[in-house]
Amino acid sequence: MNISILILAAGNSSRLGQPKQLVEFEGQTLIERITQTALSVSEEVLVVLGANMGLIKLKLSVFSNQISIIENPDWQQGMGTSISVGVENLAQKSDGIIILLSDQPFISQVLLQNMVQTFAEKKYPIVACDYGNQLGVPILFDKSFFTELKNLQGEQGAKIFLKKYSNKISSIEFKDGFFDIDTPEDLQKLKSFTNKYTEE
Repeated sequence: MNISILILAAGNSSRLGQPKQLVEFEGQTLIERITQTALSVSEEVLVVLGANMGLIKLKLSVFSNQISIIENPDWQQGMGTSISVGVENLAQKSDGIIILLSDQPFISQVLLQNMVQTFAEKKYPIVACDYGNQLGVPILFDKSFFTELKNLQGEQGAKIFLKKYSNKISSIEFKDGFFDIDTPEDLQKLKSFTNKYTEE
């Protein structure tokens, strides 16, 4: 079973006022952190970039022989375009794809491994994360959803599948999944956090 990972990092972080991908946490930028975590679980990692591509690619140069990077020229139209172009590039080689965002600092190797293990049990074709009162990303999709994912447009994200296919989802607890970096206030909160999922 070949599970690929798609990292969405094309946005311009307009609410934050600086590229969230380059925010530093525990000695790494968020884009380095999520890429390293993804590589601990999959050998097939694709990062979709758009805004601030040059700056972000510099930070990813350390992984240049391990990952693929593509540009989404339509990134301003919304996340759906990044999912579409990413899945298009991974679909031929994958049995399933995990979709990650670059601004969730508490995603861990253990979390992703649990998602893959749950998916391998083949109970349901979608594995999503449970934040306590909602489901969300990271989300793992079986290849049977690739065509629909490639057809996403504009602001449509992977979460629309959680409503549409609510009877086909397994969930993994991810208590800190609700936290992402969107605003300066979020950035201040991040500085006070300790990563509960740091590997021993």
